[in-house]
Amino acid sequence: EKVRCSAAWALGWLGDARAVEPLIESLKDENEDVRRHAAEALGNLGDARAVEPVIAALKDANTHVQWSAVVALGRLGDARAVGPLEALLADEDEDIRWAATRALEQLRGTSEGKPFDGAQDKP
Repeated sequence: EKVRCSAAWALGWLGDARAVEPLIESLKDENEDVRRHAAEALGNLGDARAVEPVIAALKDANTHVQWSAVVALGRLGDARAVGPLEALLADEDEDIRWAATRALEQLRGTSEGKPFDGAQDKP
C-alpha cells in the first residue's frame, strides 16, 4: 500500500503526461490513501483527461478522497467541474464545502479579480 501511495504522489510531481492514465486507474484502487494521492497527483499534472475521472471521485465513500478530488478540480481549471463543485456547496461536511468554495474561486478566477472564462487549454 505504501509503495502505491508513494508512486501516485511521485507521479504527480514528475509532470509526465504518461502518468495520467495509470493515475486515473489508481482512483479506483481499493486503498483510500492511494485514491487520495492519485487525485492530488492528477490535479498537479493539470491534464484535461483527468477531469471526468476526478469528478467521479467526488462521490468516493472517503471524505479525504473527496477533498483531494475537489482540490484537484480547482487546479485542473476546467469548466466541466463547476456544476459538480457547486453541488458540494450543500454538502454536510464543512471541509468539503470550504474546499468546493475555494476550488470554484480558482475556476472562476475571483481570487485574481478576473471573470471565469471556461476551461483552460491544457494538453
